[in-house]
Amino acid sequence: MAGELVMRFNMLLNDISQNLTKDNLEALKFLCKEHIGKRKLENIGSGIQLFQVLEELNLLSPEDTKTLTELLANIQRPDLQIKLSTFQKGNGHLQQPVCEVGALTEQLNVAFGVICNGVGKDWRMFARKLGHKEPLLQQIEYRHPHDMREQILQALIEWQKTKGKEATVKTLITALRSCRLNMVADSVEEEVDKID
Repeated sequence: MAGELVMRFNMLLNDISQNLTKDNLEALKFLCKEHIGKRKLENIGSGIQLFQVLEELNLLSPEDTKTLTELLANIQRPDLQIKLSTFQKGNGHLQQPVCEVGALTEQLNVAFGVICNGVGKDWRMFARKLGHKEPLLQQIEYRHPHDMREQILQALIEWQKTKGKEATVKTLITALRSCRLNMVADSVEEEVDKID
């Protein structure tokens, strides 16, 4: 079972690595400067190589993805954070976020990215429109006190877990418009349409 978990985790890391842009990788290497020596960093040419070094330094394992989650948050890749947190919540199962597999998942991931970048200080009002109660919002704020993007992302992930297959981009757009966040709603529609 442990071997199977490691294999699934390696598949996840490979998937994340393939989705990193060149700029993403450079940013990750820069953020890892305090952990990894300069010479070693210069020889890293892929996400996989970086993840291997983090594993050697005991900063990454199937049981501990905190460092990588923070790194992905810093380079503003909520889509990859979702993959990681889904793996963690599934106890190592590479399940898709709770909604559906395939295009719908991709649409939600894109929508999440746009919303995380656009909602800003109005995120609590937006989260309430999605049905979240105040105690959950306080808990999210407490866990991520200085990271508004992460607060928004966690609120979206909680909404997706609660709604399951009913978690749709249309619901997000409706909630955004009811908060008068029309520019963000328009951006979500534009980005999601690019997938189709």
